[in-house]
Amino acid sequence: MRILFICSEYEGLIKTGGLADACKGLAQSLVAAGHQVTVALPRYAGLYQLPTSHWQPVYFQLAGRQFGCAVRHARHEGVDIAFIEHDDFFRRDRPYDDGERGYIDNPLRFSFFCKATLEWALQTEQSFDIIHGHDWQSAASAYYLKHHYGDTQLAKAAFVFSIHNGAYQERCAAHWRGELDIAPQRHDELNFLATAIECADKINTVSCGYRDELMHEPAGEGLSALYQHREADFIGILNGCDYNIWHPQHDQYLAEPFDVEAMQGKQACKQAILQHFHLAPTQQPLFVGVSRLTGQKGYDYLVPALRQWLASAEVQVVIMGTGEAKYCLALETLQWDFPHKFRFIQGFSDALAHQLEAAGDFFLMPSLFEPCGLNQLYSLRYGTVPLVRLTGGLRDTVKPWPARGATGIGFVEPDPNATLAALQQAQLLYSKTDSYKRVQKNGMVQSFSWSLSGEQYLALYQQAVKAKAG
Repeated sequence: MRILFICSEYEGLIKTGGLADACKGLAQSLVAAGHQVTVALPRYAGLYQLPTSHWQPVYFQLAGRQFGCAVRHARHEGVDIAFIEHDDFFRRDRPYDDGERGYIDNPLRFSFFCKATLEWALQTEQSFDIIHGHDWQSAASAYYLKHHYGDTQLAKAAFVFSIHNGAYQERCAAHWRGELDIAPQRHDELNFLATAIECADKINTVSCGYRDELMHEPAGEGLSALYQHREADFIGILNGCDYNIWHPQHDQYLAEPFDVEAMQGKQACKQAILQHFHLAPTQQPLFVGVSRLTGQKGYDYLVPALRQWLASAEVQVVIMGTGEAKYCLALETLQWDFPHKFRFIQGFSDALAHQLEAAGDFFLMPSLFEPCGLNQLYSLRYGTVPLVRLTGGLRDTVKPWPARGATGIGFVEPDPNATLAALQQAQLLYSKTDSYKRVQKNGMVQSFSWSLSGEQYLALYQQAVKAKAG
C-alpha cells in the first residue's frame, strides 16, 4: 500500500511525547512489511541542519488567502520524510507553545500544515491509498480531503485518523472556521479533534481499554456522544515497543547488559544508579519513575502517598521528569525531607531514562488516564515491575499481582490511599523473593512488537479503503 502519514512529531527528529515513538514505530514496521510510507512533518527550527535531497515549491489558497511553502525531502532510517517548510509558522523554539501556553496561531499553523501536505500530494501527482492523520494537529486534513478535494485524484485515498490522546482537542473560537475554510459543526467553537472524528473513514486509538473509556464521560472530554456515533468505525490498536532500542541485552547506556536468562547485570545497573545519586547500597527495593510531571500522570495522588510512605518505609525512590511547576516543587520538597531515600531529577536525559529502567525494581506509573503508555512496556522487558493504575493501555498490558501470570502491581481508585496501598503491596511482593522473581520473569517474556500492531493497522487500512469505495 501507498501510505501518507500526517503527523507533528517523529522520534529521532522531533519529540515531545509518545506520539513521536508511535509514528516512527508504525512507519518503520509498515516499510519492513513492504509498503511505501511517506511522513509529512513540519520543518521545525531544530530540523534545518538535516540534509535534504531536493525540494518543491507549493502554492495554494486557504479561505481566499494565498500561501506558499517549500516541501523538502529526506530519508530517515529507511522512511521518506517530506518536511513542510514555512519559517513564520514552524521555525520557532518549540513546536506547540512558548513554554507556558500554546501559540495563539496554532489553528492556522497546523491547518496550513495539513493543506500544504495535501496540495503537495496533489500537485506532484502523488497517489496514495491511505492518508493517516495523527492527533489534532492533522485533523484539518480529514476535513479538507473530504470537502475540498472531492473532484480530484487525491479524493480516492481513504482517511484514517489515530487519536493518541483524546484530551488534546484544540478547541478554538468560532471565528477560526471562516479563517480556515472549515464549515461549522458546532455553533460556538471549532474543535479540531471532533472535526477529524466526523470526517475520517476509520478511526482508532492506541489501546482497546482507552477506546472503551473514550465512549463515556469524563474520559471522552465532551466527545463521548460523537465516539458513540462513530462506534462501528472506531477501534483500539495497542502501540508497539521498539525492542531494537529498548532491550537490556544490547542497550548501550547500561553499566552491564542482561536478559531474562542472565540477570546478573541488572544488579550492576542498580548499584550504578545508587552510586550516581549518592544513595546507600541496600537490600531494599528501588522504585523509579520517568514521566511528564502533569496531573494526567497521577502526581496529585502519588506525591501525598509517597510522603506518607517514605516516612516509615525502608525503600529508595528516584524520579526524573519535566512539567508543571507545582509538581516539580512538590518532588523537590520530598527530596529535602527524605534525603537518604528520595531523588528528583528535573529535566530529561535519554541515557538516564534507559539506566533508570534497568536499575529499578519497580517502575511508578500511576496515571490518571493513559491512552497506551510505553514506559510500562519498557519496564516489563527490563525486569522492572510496573506499578500502574489500571486504566487505558495500562490495564491492557499489565496483569496485577497476585493473579496467576501476574506481571505488575495494579490499583484502581485515583486517590492517595489506593496509591499508598499499591506501594505497600509492591514492598510486600519484593519481600517474597520467589514470587517477585516470578512476576519479574513473566513481564520480561512479554512481547509487544510493532509488527503485530502493524498487521492490525493494515487490516484497518483495508477496511478504510472498502468504506471509501462504498
